[in-house]
Amino acid sequence: MPEMQAASWVMWVEKAPFVAAINLARTRVALRRKGIMPEPDLVIIESRDGVSIRSSEIAIDVPARGVWVSPIAVNGAALRRLAPKLDGPEVVLSFDEGRLLVGSTYLTAREM
Repeated sequence: MPEMQAASWVMWVEKAPFVAAINLARTRVALRRKGIMPEPDLVIIESRDGVSIRSSEIAIDVPARGVWVSPIAVNGAALRRLAPKLDGPEVVLSFDEGRLLVGSTYLTAREM
């Protein structure tokens, strides 16, 4: 059964729109403040044509193909630093056991 769950969160996204969506979602206007600090997480959720990158104030849809069964929260600052450094025109996203694989790098994440 774990093999089936691992295959449930796999998406292929074009790098340029993915990076642009993350950057937009991490702008000061798009983040709700928690005290004096902005919220730390972005949420990746399946949308009609791929995935949606969301903060509490904005959602940006990114064309993608694959399956994303439920929302995943990941540290937005870490994702923003990592995404532009990824190789190739396409990025593979997958989630399994509390880890989001972005290209070949794992980030701590959680299912919502």
